[in-house]
Amino acid sequence: MRRKEQDVTSPKIVEELLSDVLVCRLGMCLGNKPYVVPVNFAHKGTKVFIHGCCEGKKIDILRENPAVFFEATREGDLLPASDSENMCKSDFSFQCLMASGVAELVENAEEKAEVLDALCTKYYGKSGMMPETAIRGTCVFKISLEDISVKQSGEWP
Repeated sequence: MRRKEQDVTSPKIVEELLSDVLVCRLGMCLGNKPYVVPVNFAHKGTKVFIHGCCEGKKIDILRENPAVFFEATREGDLLPASDSENMCKSDFSFQCLMASGVAELVENAEEKAEVLDALCTKYYGKSGMMPETAIRGTCVFKISLEDISVKQSGEWP
């Protein structure tokens, strides 16, 4: 990371960021073609779980090449420049987590149900919302985040 003063090492901030962010971006690559898709996610520590249909471009790519790049950003406010004649001094407050990892298909039915329940809790505030048929028809991937880099610009509460 070029700007060391923006480097974040606090596990508490990493946890808050992963809990608060609703949509992350998942970067993948098939051959020499990159592909980035926004996805909902749940996490447990530095393990991230994504879900989706068991067919389609995202799933095809992950099955062929499970190496991924994960990015989650909590956006803040525009920080205007104090000199209105030089907008180059403007900034934006944010917290951003970036990490690499390998997407692993979750095949254990119990673990898969727990992940989908965690997603329901994160996005709807309650559990037990996934019928068994929906659980069976949904693919879940676990990504152990590696080489985590967290950057913060501006003040955060």
